[in-house]
Amino acid sequence: MSNKTRWLAIGGAAIVGVAFWPTLGTGALWGQTQTLNPGTISSGTLDLAVGSAGVSDYAFEALGKDGLGAGDYAQAPLSIYNSGDVVMKYRLQDANQSNPGVSLDLKVSVVASEDACSEEGDPAGASVVYDGPMIGAQAPEWRTVEPGASEVLCMRGTVGEDAEQNASTTATFTFAAESR
Repeated sequence: MSNKTRWLAIGGAAIVGVAFWPTLGTGALWGQTQTLNPGTISSGTLDLAVGSAGVSDYAFEALGKDGLGAGDYAQAPLSIYNSGDVVMKYRLQDANQSNPGVSLDLKVSVVASEDACSEEGDPAGASVVYDGPMIGAQAPEWRTVEPGASEVLCMRGTVGEDAEQNASTTATFTFAAESR
């Protein structure tokens, strides 16, 4: 190897060494601690109950009515209780019928009391939370109920124009609940 090549090789190695030297030689060690106030984790009981007895599985017989024809309806109040000890959000999650040939529409309104939802006529001071087909009904918004409190829903099932004649059906309502 010639001297010129040797000096180029040594100079190149020195440049590479100088290029890596700043990154290898700069190490920083630091630490910091912070004491925070501890948060609070609380638990409770989430329990949605329905009907006059405040149970979780309720036969809602007040909504049943014989001899209805197209355009007729049955209407009855349904109380929703927060029987747990945490704030509860709930909504109508689903509705099904035993006989889908009996087309029904469902209208669900929030009312001030069971008396505001009589068997006939529009409920007094109602706020509608769902109005549409019975099958697959789902209220779009969650309602809030404090522990130990209740809310009254006025449930109305209306027979559709294309409902089967001389047929009957039962409806199953499913409610979802979450703690707030």
